[in-house]
Amino acid sequence: MGARGQHVRERGQAVVIVGAMLVALTILGTMVFDVGLAMSDRRNLQAHADAAALAGARSYSQHGVNRAHWVAMQYLGSSLNFGLPTGSCASAASCPAGTYSVAGYQVTLRDSYRTGGILGYPTVLDVVLSHQQPSVFARMVGYSTLTTAASARATPPGPQIAGAAYAVAAVTGDAMINGGGAAFQTVTGPVYAYGSFGANNGPHSTGVPSVQTNYDGSTCLGSPSNVLDNGGGPNSLNYHTTDGSPMPNNLGVPFNYSFDTASPQPAQPAPTYFSAAAAKDGLGNWKPGIYNGFAPSGGTMNGGVYKIINSASLALGTITNTVHATSGTSNGANAVAIVIDSSDTGALDISDAVLNGLDDLFATNYPGQRDPAGTHNFVIYGGHGVGSYRGGVTIGPHATTDMSGIIYLPDSPYNSNGNSSPQFAGSLVVASMTVNGGGNGAQVFHWVCGLNAIAGQAYQGGLVR
Repeated sequence: MGARGQHVRERGQAVVIVGAMLVALTILGTMVFDVGLAMSDRRNLQAHADAAALAGARSYSQHGVNRAHWVAMQYLGSSLNFGLPTGSCASAASCPAGTYSVAGYQVTLRDSYRTGGILGYPTVLDVVLSHQQPSVFARMVGYSTLTTAASARATPPGPQIAGAAYAVAAVTGDAMINGGGAAFQTVTGPVYAYGSFGANNGPHSTGVPSVQTNYDGSTCLGSPSNVLDNGGGPNSLNYHTTDGSPMPNNLGVPFNYSFDTASPQPAQPAPTYFSAAAAKDGLGNWKPGIYNGFAPSGGTMNGGVYKIINSASLALGTITNTVHATSGTSNGANAVAIVIDSSDTGALDISDAVLNGLDDLFATNYPGQRDPAGTHNFVIYGGHGVGSYRGGVTIGPHATTDMSGIIYLPDSPYNSNGNSSPQFAGSLVVASMTVNGGGNGAQVFHWVCGLNAIAGQAYQGGLVR
């Protein structure tokens, strides 16, 4: 073949190459168009997910998570043109987490707890959106649909709180003085008793002011009324108001276990100690961390959280904070919290313990440092339900107990010798409370106005990336 044939062959090859390039460019053009369409859709989905997560997270509360989900779905419905109710999301009172298919979109709502201690209810909302739509040109090469997705995570602003509702709560039994002598008890805040509250002997009737009174004797802001809530039937024991004014008694009130997820946690990484010698610093003070097989007893405790596991003895002895603030006041970074659970089999003896766990008594809109010792205002925490501490709390004769903070032991009975005089400032939650026998003991339970369990979150919130 001559030169002319070679030119014809080269022209044929060029046509093939040009044709292939045109096909490639066409495919690329179609893909670019549909990719651009998907990117635009994703930007819109991201904006919708952000708005829904922010709005929903601000609606979290101790009353449950359904309202947060409902608000998030309302925002999405307005943006994506679908109406409510949809599926199992029926109302602000009934809108569970899960995945909803609406108007060509899939909406997934998930709740979780913020690291560092969340109190009673989730405070992290995840919103995930996905969308399938027909492709425009990509179907020419086998892609008939485009799938886009976006997600957002948000938390509400401000510290996360669970308010203390009662100065004394016996959640499954009575809160009573049993016997004679000159024993008496005074409670200056609201009371809960599943059974009855007071004394079984009229002369030792328990005194409660008709308005809530702070640890220092001052009246709480707004003069809120004290109240006795009974979980079961009518109250059968003797109590009175110290000023002769009436105090409401509400029957059939279920107890709200709002502190169930509020356990303080040791600072991470948390050291584990297997002996008392290892658990003390150079000055002989107990160090916070995890105590395996024993509990601190006697001496002084540095500020922080102490988790006690596998201990057959929980006799705290004459123990106190390394730096101890006045009962009922904040102890800041020197506050302590003791966390116990079902692996601890000994009775909790606090007869001579003088401990302060209050480390954050600021108003909820305070923007500064929160919860410096990480105790969440607890001084003892035993949990509720599976894994909770169920041993008894004992107060012996001539006790010098002085505990400040929230004591959360709803599965543990409290028993005090009638000749003991413990003092508490904050909130004591136990299964039942009995002061046994006679003697001259004075059981005093001071309320701390506006007491909250507060997570260590500063006054921020919003989208979390």
